[in-house]
Amino acid sequence: MRGAAAGPVALPAALGRRGLLAPLLAAPALVAARPARAALPPGSHRVEFAETCGVAPGPMAVYLHRPAAWRPDGPIAAVMHGVQRNADGYRDAWVAHAEALGLLLVCPCYDAARFPGDRWYNFGNAVDAEGRPQPPAAWSFAALDHAVDAARRACGAEREDFALYGHSAGAQFVHRYLLLTHAPRVSRLIVANSGWYSMPRWDVAFPYGLGGTGATEAGLAAALGRPVTILLGEEDRDPQHPQLRRDAGSDAQGTNRFDRGHAFFAAAQAAAARLQAPFAWQLRTVPGVAHSNAGMARAAAPLLLG
Repeated sequence: MRGAAAGPVALPAALGRRGLLAPLLAAPALVAARPARAALPPGSHRVEFAETCGVAPGPMAVYLHRPAAWRPDGPIAAVMHGVQRNADGYRDAWVAHAEALGLLLVCPCYDAARFPGDRWYNFGNAVDAEGRPQPPAAWSFAALDHAVDAARRACGAEREDFALYGHSAGAQFVHRYLLLTHAPRVSRLIVANSGWYSMPRWDVAFPYGLGGTGATEAGLAAALGRPVTILLGEEDRDPQHPQLRRDAGSDAQGTNRFDRGHAFFAAAQAAAARLQAPFAWQLRTVPGVAHSNAGMARAAAPLLLG
């Protein structure tokens, strides 16, 4: 893997953690308290929790894997699926890495019924169908934090921080989650093979830039100072890939994912210089890998622990 290194903001109240289970009331002195639910054993599991994000409230699934060596004070990593919404497949592809590194693996499922199209997943519902900015309370980014907390409860995890990886459409979600929320709970982020990007500039309308989102220079400076890796497969250069968006806005960033990733990193560097802000991002490339989550995961997994 080749690398070129380069140089906590609070979430809005609407993006703060939501208590999905009411706290237990203290039991009367003569009544035995209900025993706590047993944590899930090592292995792969599917859990559901109540989620209000999306087109309608309802249950949301989380596919997770608890390694045999993981302990409640151990690290947590969230992995965001691609356009096929196959969170179970992403979990299965990451199980060996989770076991090797002792990571509690959390893969939220942004299913197409609850989070339809680019707007509700890739864009986090930051704008509506007419491109009008939505308030943070309407964003679907918050469901990621809720999914991590559901997995934490199921496994008895003690840590609140987590590492975050997204590939393809998942990488689109991750970098916009970072730019718009600043991801204060995330220890480090990996943006792998995103198809295209929201550039860190206000003269380009969202989703190709940050124009019209209400993003601020202070918020962007906070995002630029987070430990972020832009991870690009060196063979992910097909301008005719069937899942690659080709239009004026995306082609202004390049005609393939590899070039677009370099353009995004350069734009972030320029934004940090303009704002005179610390820049903690790095760009790394993965030889011999095209548009493959499994191929990118081998390179990404060790980076999640720093």
